[in-house]
Amino acid sequence: MLERGSRAAYLLAKAAGSLLLRLTGGVEVAGAEFVPRRGPLILVANHQSLLDPIALIAAMPREITFLAASYLFRIPLVGLIIRSVGAMPVHGPKADLRSLRSALTFLQKGKAIGLFPEGGVSRPGELRPFMPGWAYLALKSGAPVLPVILRGSSKVLPVGTFIPRPGRIRIEVLPPLTFAPKKKIAQGDLERLNAILRERFAERLAAK
Repeated sequence: MLERGSRAAYLLAKAAGSLLLRLTGGVEVAGAEFVPRRGPLILVANHQSLLDPIALIAAMPREITFLAASYLFRIPLVGLIIRSVGAMPVHGPKADLRSLRSALTFLQKGKAIGLFPEGGVSRPGELRPFMPGWAYLALKSGAPVLPVILRGSSKVLPVGTFIPRPGRIRIEVLPPLTFAPKKKIAQGDLERLNAILRERFAERLAAK
């Protein structure tokens, strides 16, 4: 039996997710060259469908450990895949302290963390307010932040459905952002970073 969160479990989940998405229409990736292959990384993506973490696991060229809303772990298939790759559940609308500490430990080991800062699924082309967990991690660790735009996943698996439909998912990777680390982080620091990143996402989603 494969150990949860092991390299073998990740590769198996990646293969299963790739096969699932290939059957529905595949995943197209632009900007893969912007993904750092080594070192700590905070991947931040918009959230339009329950398929989003599966699409990112399948398409990204390096392992991503996700901070995922706890409800995702209770959904068939989605929960199985994200659990097998060692995703960390986040309870409540804001990232809990235990999850953030675990994520910082991962970053200190040079690993990649993935987050959906909206905290839930949004309508296509829209963005919910961003939660500050990613900004806290960025300022504490100094790790680069990789913005990733997802399009089309809401058509493949719309909200409220559990059977995928034909359709192609498009992933656009933007150049990484870096923020100087800070020992003391104020609420204003988190709000400033949230505004910067959310504007970047809004611009790209509007451009299509």
